[in-house]
Amino acid sequence: MDVFISIVVNLLPLYAFIALGFFSGKILKVDRKSMASLAIYIFMPIVVFGFIADMDFEPSYIALPIFLYSACVITGLGFYALGKRIYGSGDNQANLLAMCASMGNTGYLGLPLVMLFFDKEIVAIYIFMMLGVGIYEATFGYYFAARSNFSIRDSLIKLLKFPTIYAMSAGFIVNALNIEFPEMFWTNWTYVKGAYVVVGMMIIGCALAGLRKFVFDLKFVALVFSGKFLVIPLLGALFIWLDSMMFHSLTEDLRHIVILITIVPPAANIAAFAAQLDIKPEKAATTILLGTIFALFYIPAIVWLVGI
Repeated sequence: MDVFISIVVNLLPLYAFIALGFFSGKILKVDRKSMASLAIYIFMPIVVFGFIADMDFEPSYIALPIFLYSACVITGLGFYALGKRIYGSGDNQANLLAMCASMGNTGYLGLPLVMLFFDKEIVAIYIFMMLGVGIYEATFGYYFAARSNFSIRDSLIKLLKFPTIYAMSAGFIVNALNIEFPEMFWTNWTYVKGAYVVVGMMIIGCALAGLRKFVFDLKFVALVFSGKFLVIPLLGALFIWLDSMMFHSLTEDLRHIVILITIVPPAANIAAFAAQLDIKPEKAATTILLGTIFALFYIPAIVWLVGI
């Protein structure tokens, strides 16, 4: 119990930034889109570049984003089909269910969480693993969000405009050429890394500040939680088990980041997709809020159980 409480206490500052973001959006009228642009186009590419440039890459790491992409696809398609059976083919709640059950907050919440528990080398591998989430959001995620208004080609074009892809590519080139950066670079990179954590968590609160009303649907929340907090973690456990039986490529730290990346709550970006495309935006924001609150206790419980 002491370990569990210690983990919760370590997570509380991250949640305090969410509250700070809510205050900024509600009282100071801070624009969430501007904050998101800073995080996505400025802070995150620099953070990703630094981690990838300094990592010791192994070919076996390629399996990690492939697994994550596959787990998201299986869960998304499964819950989309389930949603169609429950809500009917003409109800876009099935689309929202598929997004909420399969798209996790691997960046704004997951990345600070991994930085809390692991050293820079493991964080770099986690970021490489996040590539699977980015490709999923650009393909099936956009498909679910836009209700087939985006083709796979359009989604891939959107992915190619995502700056983190190029930051990651540049990082791999620097890594392969063994280019050394001066200490001044790493000092300022540390500042940017901290800014990304703060702004990224504040974006969640700022998005919630724009919520006009709470729409709580117990059945919908239960379905989302079963996908996000049960099915995807079980797929992660299956992946770890298969590796231990056949390939033996995952170290203990890699097994732990697989667990962590599968237990994060629904992605904050879902609220933006839902609002833009009018897919039950209040229900989306309420579900994300409940999932984020639940994760404050769920994540420490899993971390305590597996001994991270």
